[in-house]
Amino acid sequence: MKHLVILFLVVVNSCILQAQMAFDLAAKGQFNSTWLFNNNISDQGDEQNYDPSWGSNYGLGFGLRMGFFSLGMETNFGQHVGGYSGTVPVLSKSYTSTVNLKTFQLPIYLRFQNKGGAYFELGAQYNKVRSALYTREGFLAGTDDVSNDYAKSYSTAFMGFGINRKILKSVPLGIIFGLRLQYGIKDAKGVDALGNSLSNTLFYPTYQKTRVAAAGLNFGLVYTLDTKEKESGY
Repeated sequence: MKHLVILFLVVVNSCILQAQMAFDLAAKGQFNSTWLFNNNISDQGDEQNYDPSWGSNYGLGFGLRMGFFSLGMETNFGQHVGGYSGTVPVLSKSYTSTVNLKTFQLPIYLRFQNKGGAYFELGAQYNKVRSALYTREGFLAGTDDVSNDYAKSYSTAFMGFGINRKILKSVPLGIIFGLRLQYGIKDAKGVDALGNSLSNTLFYPTYQKTRVAAAGLNFGLVYTLDTKEKESGY
């Protein structure tokens, strides 16, 4: 058994050494359609409805490519927004509201990319909540810092596809453009559309988890250091 393990490690190491390795450094941004889903909000009918909302992030990406296979990591700063609207019962007063989560994001992904630059990726993302601001317009308009109602951090899983391609063959600079979809793995907690804590048992006797969701366009510039080209003197 020991000899088989050693043989396996030797074969894997040999494959890595023979593979065409490349290092990617990217400056990137992402524009997202963002949502904060919670079943207790969903059950309120016209009193609390979801509205489309938008967020964005920007940062740096790092990747190690071995042929068609690559591992990557990003460090991003951005915001994730949840949008709502509704009508307060009895008073018949309408309102709109948003929760703006300022975040630091650390995505780690596994990517498969063909020679033409088309890729498919799967990954997980750690999100640290730096601040959370609730804003309401219409009935009882105002703002409130609700950072204490949200989790200090939450995680999401994501998948995506797109293209990562050189601009010119003679220049190690390319563009990346793609679509990334993500959904929450861990509870983000938070407040409802009216700004009430979702952990308050007076309003919500049965606790429900808050799931973060987003669909966004990735775009950026990528600098690639190809070890094979360097060794060949090109």
